[in-house]
Amino acid sequence: MKKILFTLAAVCGTVWGSFAQTSASSTTSTTPSSPADHAQFSFGLEGGVTLNHVRGNSTAIWGASVKYELPIATKTLFTISAGYTYLPYTSFEKGFLKAEGNNSKGASFVPVKVGIKYYVSHGFFVEGQAGVAFAVKGPNYKTSFAWSPGVGYTFGNGIEVGARFENWSNSGALNQANLRLAYRF
Repeated sequence: MKKILFTLAAVCGTVWGSFAQTSASSTTSTTPSSPADHAQFSFGLEGGVTLNHVRGNSTAIWGASVKYELPIATKTLFTISAGYTYLPYTSFEKGFLKAEGNNSKGASFVPVKVGIKYYVSHGFFVEGQAGVAFAVKGPNYKTSFAWSPGVGYTFGNGIEVGARFENWSNSGALNQANLRLAYRF
């Protein structure tokens, strides 16, 4: 865990330090505004399905996240995000846990990730993130390393739609397919 947090801190420091090398004249542009032109926050709602052995415990995933995006090069943004993710248990899993004296209805996580977002065209982007999914509630779940590649589109009105594959691993894996609908401001 300490190694993961140290690695995340080193990546953040390296990316942040690269801004000291950017001159004010390099950020001035006469072209129309692009989604990658300036720093922005976004708030998004997320939903998805599990893709592997956890399917017996939970089939759905939903949550919300906040993301901060900071330009680091042309069409390229450094991202940092945090959110809340909930995996509601199936009725079978609830019955199994209840027999063990546990009335838990689902598992909760707080994923925190950093990454890079690259705009291939004006609105279409590809993105990769890595970080940690902190287990908050739920038996048999632990804090895990998280990584996710994804694609999406940012509309001119601030609406953003994205799809991603996400993997959380810690002596086992939770694979997910997720959609995110967000508003950038």
